[in-house]
This record gives sequence, C-alpha cells and structure tokens, in this order.
Amino acid sequence: MDHHHKLLRNEELYSQSVDIIKSSIIGIQQEISPIKKFLGDRRKEIIKQISADSNRRIDRYSSLEFTRSFYEYTLKELAEIERVCQECLVRLNIDFLTTTKGRMQPPSSLTPEEMRRAYEMYYDVFNGTKEDKIDCRCTWENKPVWNLDDTQDIVVKPREMARTEFDEYDLKFRQEIVYLRTKMFALPRKRTDVKSGSEILSEFTKEEGNIKQSLGTSEFIQILEEKKASDVFSVQQELSKINCLKFINTKFITCDNWTKTLDIHGEQFGSKWHLVLRPQIEKVARKRMIPVLYLNPSATFDFISTITKFTNFILVRTDLIDLLQDKSDAVWLNSWKLQFQTIKGKNIAATIIQALWRGYWLRKKKSYSECLYIAASVLWFCWISVKERKDMHRRYIKKMLISQQATRELTLKLSEEYHLMIKVPHVVVHLPSIGYPVDLRRILNPKLFAIYQNITILRMCIVHNPKTEVVYILPVKPTEDLLMMYSDFVESISPDEGVAKRITFIALSEADTFKNRPMNVSRILHCSEESLNEIRRKIAGKLVYVLPNIVDECDMRLTESLKIPLLSPDMELQRQFMNMSIMSEMIDNLGLLQLPHKGHITDYETLCSSLSELMVLHTEVSVWVFKLNYGMTTKYSGFFLINHISVPFMPMLRREREKHGDYWKMQSSLREEYLARMRDHLPKVIPVVTRLSKAYKSWNQFYGHMKKFGCLLRAVPADKNPKTIVVSLFIPGKVTKEKPKWLGTADKISLEARYSSCIYMLPQTSLDIVLIQPTVNKLAKSMQSKGYLGYLSIECYCYTQKPEEKLVISLLNVFPFYSYTQSYIDWMKFASGGWYNDLKDQFLSDISTTSQADRRKSSFLFVEKTPEWDETAERYAVSITQLHHSEFCTFRWPNLKNLFETCNIVYDRKKRQGSSIILHDGEVRNFGKMVAVSPSMTTTLNMVHKNLIKLHHTLMINSKKKAETNLPPLIDFFAKLSLDYQNLSINKCLPNF
Repeated sequence: MDHHHKLLRNEELYSQSVDIIKSSIIGIQQEISPIKKFLGDRRKEIIKQISADSNRRIDRYSSLEFTRSFYEYTLKELAEIERVCQECLVRLNIDFLTTTKGRMQPPSSLTPEEMRRAYEMYYDVFNGTKEDKIDCRCTWENKPVWNLDDTQDIVVKPREMARTEFDEYDLKFRQEIVYLRTKMFALPRKRTDVKSGSEILSEFTKEEGNIKQSLGTSEFIQILEEKKASDVFSVQQELSKINCLKFINTKFITCDNWTKTLDIHGEQFGSKWHLVLRPQIEKVARKRMIPVLYLNPSATFDFISTITKFTNFILVRTDLIDLLQDKSDAVWLNSWKLQFQTIKGKNIAATIIQALWRGYWLRKKKSYSECLYIAASVLWFCWISVKERKDMHRRYIKKMLISQQATRELTLKLSEEYHLMIKVPHVVVHLPSIGYPVDLRRILNPKLFAIYQNITILRMCIVHNPKTEVVYILPVKPTEDLLMMYSDFVESISPDEGVAKRITFIALSEADTFKNRPMNVSRILHCSEESLNEIRRKIAGKLVYVLPNIVDECDMRLTESLKIPLLSPDMELQRQFMNMSIMSEMIDNLGLLQLPHKGHITDYETLCSSLSELMVLHTEVSVWVFKLNYGMTTKYSGFFLINHISVPFMPMLRREREKHGDYWKMQSSLREEYLARMRDHLPKVIPVVTRLSKAYKSWNQFYGHMKKFGCLLRAVPADKNPKTIVVSLFIPGKVTKEKPKWLGTADKISLEARYSSCIYMLPQTSLDIVLIQPTVNKLAKSMQSKGYLGYLSIECYCYTQKPEEKLVISLLNVFPFYSYTQSYIDWMKFASGGWYNDLKDQFLSDISTTSQADRRKSSFLFVEKTPEWDETAERYAVSITQLHHSEFCTFRWPNLKNLFETCNIVYDRKKRQGSSIILHDGEVRNFGKMVAVSPSMTTTLNMVHKNLIKLHHTLMINSKKKAETNLPPLIDFFAKLSLDYQNLSINKCLPNF
C-alpha cells in the first residue's frame, strides 16, 4: 500500500472504504457458517451410508467414499476462507488505526520537508496543477513478503519480492527517519503578520514610490543605503535588545526576539534550544523547586553553539550556573537554604528527606541485589568451569588411555623388530622433551628450559649408522647462525653430502606462542600442526621410531597420532624408575651398595628425624643432600653442610663415635643422648642453613615441592678423590631375551664454580671396568625383567673406604632415558668413524694403523710414550657441558668459527682427532659445549688445556669490558688434571686411586 497515494489523504473516503470492505468480509463470514453446517450434516449422512453399505457392492462403496472426500475437502477450503477473512479484518483494523493516528497529529508535528511534500501533492499555487502521479523520492524498500505460486519452480524462476507497507523492520526506512529527525527537524513558528505576500510587496512598493517622489535622487540613495545597512542581521545587536531569559515557576516565558535570533542564525539553534536545552533547564528548575530563574542571553547563546551531539547531551548543574544572569542566584542550585525559606519550605524539606531516604533505601537494596547477583554469577560460573574441567579431564583420560594402549602395542612390536630395523634404511625422530611435572617446570626460566632440552643436540650424531636418517625437533628458535653452525659441525666431521642430507631439523611452528612458558617440546609440538604435517611428509612410507627423553602424556599422544612407536619404556614404568626413592628401594632389594640414605620423605618432621638418625649413625659424613624424587639433581636439591654453625656439638659427637668404635652402630643406647639433642636442634636450623639450588628462591618453595613429590635424603662421602663413572647401555625388549648391551663408559667430574660445569672423559680410565660390570649388569637385568626398553645410563660412585682401604662401588643415579652421556658416546662414534669394544672398554676409529708388532714393541719399551694417530685406532675424548663466556653472543657464527680456528679448535677428519665448540642455542649464545678427541687421553687433556688458554686470551683481547666466564677455573682444572692423570684401567700395576 502506497502511503503517499492521494486517496489516503481523504479521511472520510478512506474510512468509508474500510467500512465497506469490513462489511463485505463480515457478510462472507456469515454466509460461510450455514454452508459449513450443511456440508457437515451431509458428511455425517454419507459416513452412515458407508458404514451400512460396507458389505454390499464395491462400485457403490467407492462412489460414497469419493463423495465423502469431496465434502471434507470443501470443508477445509471453507475453513481456510474463514481464516483469511479474519486476518483481513485484523489487518484492516491495524492499518486504519495506524493511518488515523498519523492524520490526527497537528501540522506542527510535521517537519518542513513533510509539509512541502504534502503541499506539492495537492496543488502548486504558482505553477498550476501537476499530474496525478507524483514522484516519491523515497528510496527504501519494505519488509519483503514472498509471492510464490503453488506450481512455481523456485530454481528456474526465483521468488519475487512484493512491496508492502513501510514498517520499523525496513533498514532504509529507519535511516530516512533518522535523517529527517536529526537534520531537518525544526519547530513551526506562529506568524504574527497575517498579511499575504502580495500585500506586503504592494505596501513596500508604494512606500518606496512615495519616498522617491518626496526626495531628491541623492537623498533617496542615502536613505536607501541607511535602510539596507540597518537591515543587516547582527547577533550581538539582537541579543542586546533582550534583558534576560525568564523561567517563572519552571516555565520559560516566551521571548520573540530570542526566538527570532535563534531562527535567523540557523545551524539548528532553534531546535537545540526547544528540544534540548530548555526542557533540561525546566527539569532542573522543577527538581530544585526554583520559583524564578534568570539566564544571560549571550552566555546562553554561546553555550548553545557548543552543543554538537544534542541527542546525547545532558545539562550539568555547573553549566547552568555559568548561564545565570546574576551569579548570586547560584545559591538556589548549590543548596536548599532558600527553598526552605519559602512558604512551602516544610513541604520541600519533607519531600527532600523522603526522596533522600527512598534513594538511600533503593540504592542499598540495589547494591545488595547486585552483590547477590555477582555472588550467584561467580558460583554459577565456577560450577560451570568445574563441570567443564571435569568433562575435559574425563575426555582427556579416555583419550590418554587409548593412546597409551596403542603406543604400548607399537612399542612391543618395535622391541621385537628393533635389531632388524637398524640394519635397513629407517628414520629416527629425536624428541628432546623433558617431561617433568608442571610444578617443577614452572620454577625454571622458559628460555633456559629450552636450552636444557637442546643440550642433547649431539643426538644428531646417531647418523654414524649409515642406514639411519635423523629428524631432530628443535627446542630453540632456528636462527640462521644456529643452522649454519650445525651444518659446519657435521661437515667438519664428515664432508659427505649424503650424511648432511640424512639430518633434518624441524622447528616448532607455535614456539612463539608459548615462549613465556616453560613448556616441554612434546606439548608445544602437540599444538604445532604445521610441524606435525612436516614430520608426516618426512616419514611417509618409511620405517620410523621416536627416540624421546623423559616421556609424558603428550609424547604418548603424539606417537599414537603419528602411528609410530617409542623407543622408550612405558610412561608409568619410566616414572617409577625416575623416582629416586623407589629406585633406591629397588637397589636395596637387589643387595647392591649405595650411599647412606632415607627415602619417601614428604613432611618436615620425617625429614628432621631421618636426618638426625643418619647424622648420629654416620658421623664421618660432612654433607647431606635433599633430592626431590623427580627432576634434575643439580636443579631440584638442597645441601646440608655440617659445620660449627649448623651443628655446634658435632666435634663432640665424632669423638664419642671414635671412642666406641664398631659398638656405636651395634648398640643404640650409646646414641640415644646425641640423637635426642639432634632431634631438638635440627628443626631450628634446617630451613636456615640448607643451601638450595638457584632455581628455588626460598625454603618454603622447596618444601612445597618436597611435600608434593617427596625427596630422598642421601649422604655425600668425605673422600678426597671420589670417582663417578657413568655406564651407558641399551636394554633390549624382554621378549627378545637378549642381554643388555654396553654402549660406552665415561668419567664424570663436576666442577663447582660460578657457572658450574660437568666434564666427561670417554672412555673411563679410573679403574678396571671388570670391577663395576657385575653391579651394573645386575641392575640392568633387573630393570629389563620389569619391562624396560631403550637407552639407560647408570652412575657409579667409587671411593676408598678407610681404614681398610677398600674400594666401594655404590650406585648413585639411574637415568632411564637417552642421557647426555649417550649423546657424547654417539658423537664419539660419529667423530671416530668406528665402534665401541665393550670387552676392553675402548673406542676404536676406522683409520689404518701401523703393524700391531710395532705397536706392541713401542708400548712395551716406552710405557709413557704418547701414541701417534697412525699408531693406534684407539680414541679418547673429553666433553665439557657448560662452556660459558659472555663474549660469544657478540660474534656471528662465521666470525666465531674463524676465531675458534685461530685458537686451533678444529677437527681433522683425516686423523680422526681434534676439537669443536658448539653453542646450545642461537639467541642467548652464552653457553656451549666443547668436545675433543685424540689417540690418547693425555694428548686430549693437553689439547683442551692449550685451546682453552688461547680462546680465553683471544676473547679477552677483543672484549671491551669485563666478561663473565668460567674459562679460568676450567683452565686451572685441566692444567692440574693433565699433570696428575693416570690410566688406571690399563696400567694394572698401579693401585686404584
């Protein structure tokens, strides 16, 4: 329906038309009722006839059934017609009321634009009549009503949009209404001059003619110019004619000059005054009960000019004070003192008191309601989050169990086929992920934690097997210098392009997302879909297995999703072997030796009592260590040093111990007095004197982890020359019934300095390997019988027990994963190009040597003679784990490589000897590792010593400020070690230690 149609402007015709249509519809409805009754009666009769004639002729029965169906269809159509009539009546009533309401509005409610349209629709006074059809400038479209025939094909001929009445759902219509209300809205003014335009024009012409007749030409021109000059509109002049703007009894007293000034000035000043400012001033005056209010016209006019977005404008009381004619009237707005002095002062006071009390009561109720709402919302969201976490945990456990079972089946198959797989082309995916519990990882710096995981970068040296292809997941950011350094390192050992092509580094695509959290590699890789896709492309159609570090749930999920096995024990089994208390208990059950200890300590009282008993029983021990059951030994531990501060009466206890001799351990009554004193003393000093690792900031933090994970209390024997020997083995699967295989040995030396470091000497030369073989093999076989599979490293702490001078071999630490030692052994095999002889504990290279007769002659006649590279195939190596210098990061890798070469830190791949330095990462670049190898350990020690001296001297020359480094203590250590070194594993005539 076109709301601009001229017929709709006639109220009487429109109402008559609507009445006629309504009466017609009502007449149709009245005619439908008797027809429905007649058809219903006939339908009942036919149903009765059908029931009576059901056993008679078939043709009569079918005709009656057809007649009944016809009547039912006719009744449905009549009901539909009746419904349509009812809808038409309702629609006519609504349209009529809506249209009537619009016509009942006074003309003043119309905008000038609407009035202009209405005027043009009827008659144009100046140009005569127009055509009946008037163009409408409206561009909006109505809410669509779909017109679809029953037989219309909507695919070939889509539905057509029909026009309907304009309504509030039409977006363009609403935009047009907003435009009319905001840009063209102005209130109509009452005309005081009722004269027509022709009368005003004739009077002006007559007056001008009279003036022209009575005056001369020059005088007439002067008067005309004065009249034109006076006709120029001036805001300030018009405002000066207004004394003030009055509000009497909260109502504005109409001022023609003020209204004229606003209208002539334009820019919607009239609309802003009538629609925005004046109603709000009246509201304030009414609320404050101000009888008379006088405003300054100029200030008010200037204030109107500052109103821009008047749809959101709110008048502030301070703004109204600035508009007052007399500033003393501001007391009406600032206080209620004057209102109380009026005739109705008591009523005003009572009203204010009631309003304030009612407002306070409402605000109090509202605040209380908001608190209840917030509390209910918090409880609700907490419950929802708890429920979602439970559901998520339930789903996670379910998927975890499925992944574990699938991974176990893949690993079982790998354990049976491993020895066959390594003899044919295969891929090893190295996942150097340290899967410690979350609480233990949180105390570590994220960048340093990534470096800890990347220390085993020498895993890539497993390519010493020509059938192996390596895929290494990088825990650190893959910078250009880092990849170039790895490439140069591999090329220096083996320039063959085939070796470099068998090594692939894959970065974590979501590493930056978790760069501020100490997340292990497997968890980040689980979220890195691009990296996973790259791994899938690399291993497609090949024999492959994953070589992890410390397995957690994400390792299991990853291998299950990639459908590749883990060369590692089961996650739960590995956690049992990593638990130091459980492992020490297992060692005790095997009857093997270990240092004095006490495990499964989870509270402070047990810690104090256990330490008291051990200190009284083993007075020879000077240092006790608290090791968490999980985590790195150097990072998650505390040391209790016995001295005159920690235990003042310890010298007296030791003298008492020496006096009683062996009876001290046999008779507990001799120890009761000192045990009671120790139990009373230790709880006061343990939190104060215990020296914690740098990872912990306080004793409370360490104690919180101890309560959650438990700890092992162990002694550190006071021996001047203790030896720590690390044995690396490979444990075949239990189903293969093969014996554990020795992969290599190493002497481990811990150098305590500001930047502590560990030094590995490969192979070990501290004692005859036969002495430790029974202990190591017994533990390895026991772990194999429990289902262990994969690489295993065992630390043996060897020292001389006095006064018997008896060699004691105690098991110190067990690493049930691919450890740092194993990575150095793989590098040793890759650098030497040879193999490890487990019977003689030797690393042999693949070079051609002189005759064995000359070698034996040389060794027999000159025992101290250092063998040359072409005299022997044996190789001895040294590895420094933490080589720290703050100047490393100032060099790019090409410059740093040249600097190393000037210090003779190079590897000779022909002689299979030399040294190399490789940094742990490409960003921090302050820490690295150094490896060196030669035909004899003496040569290797001297080479490392000389290289470190040159490197330190060169870096000090290039350094402009004092550098932070651990090179000086390393230089001093190797200087002493190269002089005191003795190969006790070969020289049988020399006593051990």
